[in-house]
Amino acid sequence: MESILLDKALNLPPKERVAFAELILASIDKESPDVRQAWITEVKDRIAAVKKGTAKLMDFEKLYDES
Repeated sequence: MESILLDKALNLPPKERVAFAELILASIDKESPDVRQAWITEVKDRIAAVKKGTAKLMDFEKLYDES
């Protein structure tokens, strides 16, 4: 890694460093079309289960109060 680039990035204001880091992460965080479709299918299945009443729903506040 070139230290000049790192030095310049670390000298950016905090908000610009965050934006830069997000751009870097987005450039490597690619999901394949198959994975994307699998997640879409999963979400649709979960929504359908909630609508049918077959999903076991949990209260968020209660769940984290018990831990």
